Amino acid sequence: MESHKTVAFFLNRVDCNDGIASHCETLIRGLKDSGWKVVLITGKVGFDENSFKRLQTLKELSEEWIIFDSFNKIFPSVTSFSKILKAIKYHRIQIFHTHGYSMLFLTFVLKIFTGVKCVATSHLLNSSWSEATGVNKRLRFKHFLLKAYLKALSPKIFIAISSDIEQWLIQDIGITEKRIKKIFNGIDNKYFYPPSNEERKESRSKFKISEQDFVVTLIGRLQWEKGHKTLIDTANHIKKSNPQYSFKYIFAGSGDQREEIEKYAFEAQENRQIFLFLGYVSEPRNIYWASDIIVLPSQNEGFPLVVLEAMACGIVSIRTPAAGAYDQIEDGLNGFIIPFNDVDTLASKLIQLYENTNLRSQMVNNALKYSANKFTIESMTLGTIAAYEEAIIK
Repeated sequence: MESHKTVAFFLNRVDCNDGIASHCETLIRGLKDSGWKVVLITGKVGFDENSFKRLQTLKELSEEWIIFDSFNKIFPSVTSFSKILKAIKYHRIQIFHTHGYSMLFLTFVLKIFTGVKCVATSHLLNSSWSEATGVNKRLRFKHFLLKAYLKALSPKIFIAISSDIEQWLIQDIGITEKRIKKIFNGIDNKYFYPPSNEERKESRSKFKISEQDFVVTLIGRLQWEKGHKTLIDTANHIKKSNPQYSFKYIFAGSGDQREEIEKYAFEAQENRQIFLFLGYVSEPRNIYWASDIIVLPSQNEGFPLVVLEAMACGIVSIRTPAAGAYDQIEDGLNGFIIPFNDVDTLASKLIQLYENTNLRSQMVNNALKYSANKFTIESMTLGTIAAYEEAIIK
């Protein structure tokens, strides 16, 4: 490989308050530390005053950020296409990396003009993509179109961030195993680490949480598919069955369904004493440090970073079996995997962890070891670079 190494990240849009933007930020840091340069080519960018820091960080980390507010990923304007071609030539870009499969048509056309090859990552495995939903004709037809699209515009290498995505690509789409690289997302373990007693107290004080409170947290976009209803119903169940227990619940994240989720949460007026909605938080480490349990009862995932970050901070995670679950959690050893929409099971696991501090401590120790061995920024970066280099020489 030559010493000059530059990759272009393609994203249909960037939401600075979501996990994909967080992943890209971490990956770019790892690539830069390994001598790679990154150019961002994206559609519209969404941010607010709370996520503005990530916007600035992405700008600082990238060599150039080309943003098209009215970007047509299938048929971009001549002006947009020319601007991308000029950037490819100017930065001597060697490989394209699409984050999301919607950009594959554009990179396919660009390859015809430039010869630059592509790797692709999907950050979500939607249940409607599976042929298991084939009883629905509309979903079956959508799956057929997606399969044809991915086969026709197939990149040199698919990066699968979870075993579920890897198996979906092989079994449902028909991609050969040799063209898939399974690379787990990684996190910065120098930033995410277990708090000292003082750091924990400071974090709890920041959110006005007492040492007696048992804090259950959900970090994710405020959209129903993330499972907010399940956790809210679970909180009401625990409050009714065990009123003597001091549970509090933190919801961190922004989203277009915040108003209706908060309305549902506060139907019982007394819930204003136990539910805390923080919006998007630019320093999530403080939330982990203030928490006892992280819950992610979502319907669809790819490989949620919040579980990895929580584990590295010494927090037990409970999540549903959406994509990545069994890569992240050894059920009963370093966390729990619960069925979708199962209030009774979630309540049971939370009460078990509340009552059994020895079990919780054991799970924390297991989670710390597991995280340190499997989910580091170094392993993610090395795997990604290996995928780039293999795609370039093929």
